[in-house]
Amino acid sequence: MNIEKVLILGLNGGFGKLFSNLLAEEGLSIFGIDLAPQPDKLAKCARYLCGDLSQPDKNMLAIARQVDCLLICLPESVAFVALEHFIPAMSADALIVDTLSVKTTLAEKVTNIREDLQLLSINPMFAPDLGFRDNNVVTVQLSSGLRSDNFISLMEKWGAHVTSMTASEHDRQTAITQVATHAAIISFGICLTELGYDPNKALPISTPVHRTLLALFARITNQAPEIYWRIQVDNPYAAQAREAMSASLKQLADMAYANHQQEFYNALTRSKETLSPCLEELIAYASRIFQI
Repeated sequence: MNIEKVLILGLNGGFGKLFSNLLAEEGLSIFGIDLAPQPDKLAKCARYLCGDLSQPDKNMLAIARQVDCLLICLPESVAFVALEHFIPAMSADALIVDTLSVKTTLAEKVTNIREDLQLLSINPMFAPDLGFRDNNVVTVQLSSGLRSDNFISLMEKWGAHVTSMTASEHDRQTAITQVATHAAIISFGICLTELGYDPNKALPISTPVHRTLLALFARITNQAPEIYWRIQVDNPYAAQAREAMSASLKQLADMAYANHQQEFYNALTRSKETLSPCLEELIAYASRIFQI
């Protein structure tokens, strides 16, 4: 059961454009819907409709009936409203794919709504400008089938490392890999401002570690802030991750204030043991970063 026609909701967004180009290269027919009057010049599609996806008209729903894959590249607030309209319009055995960053809420909303549809929830763990090659994608198969398997095979063909999880496993792990990670980098950036950071004075004496962390923060500030805000507030385990981050910083501060040197050494040893399964690989990766 092949995928031949794909309707992308949110065609002009980063992942909408990325998928439109890659799927078009595979010979698929691409249709797109977005708010802008015209498709983005970097997007590929055979037919484009301009409109509000929270209130789709009959023309939008007519296209949904013709395709065998609906690809949702929308913010959660719009995606859930759009799904209410588009799910009933899809033909039997069609595939619905979303790119939402939180999966448990989605699973609760769509599971068992229509048992004749295939539902594949994916989370590309990278910004769309980086592309799939050598980057990670999480898949949550809410209702599997041949078309969902084919879509996963396409991402692997494009060079992605695909890992399958349940919705709950996904949200728990991304609370660490996204929420905690971004919280640490953003907090570092906020701290710089509070300390009166002057790049002209600091960069000439900066370390490779400082420049790396600074570059990560700069990349975040150059993206749409909505992306990082939604990661911090939507994940059901986000508060737990930030609380652990805050407690860890306080623990470090307490060690320094009390001059507990051995306790500091012990904490680093325990953390090193946590990383032991991939420690050498990570050290080599850090060396490559610093050699750029």
